[in-house]
Amino acid sequence: MNIINELVKIAKLDKEILALILFGSITRQENLNDSDVDICIILKSREYSAKHLSYKKLKYLKEFNLDIQIFQQLPIYIKKRVMKEGKILFCKDEDEMYKIAFKTMEEFTDFEHIYRDYLKEVAHAG
Repeated sequence: MNIINELVKIAKLDKEILALILFGSITRQENLNDSDVDICIILKSREYSAKHLSYKKLKYLKEFNLDIQIFQQLPIYIKKRVMKEGKILFCKDEDEMYKIAFKTMEEFTDFEHIYRDYLKEVAHAG
């Protein structure tokens, strides 16, 4: 059994996990032999303390040699990328997943002009 299948099997038993998404260079088919495997854990919609989110991430990082991120801890522009480019490995509730995706896109739309201005400044600074 490969490591991703093992992660999916264990994550399905975790009552807080809504979905697992594969993202990054591997889903864009830009991965090289030394590329890491990026996995995003999406937790069910509720409030989590920063400590709890970090604990959850560390729990899975200790068990699996993968680059694991918690969706709720990511910056909005990375959340958008996960939603746009990611491949869902499993999802417990598609309606809840849709709501999270829709909210993410709304938040990114509100933030996008700031993000674009920042990228322009960075490009001109070099």
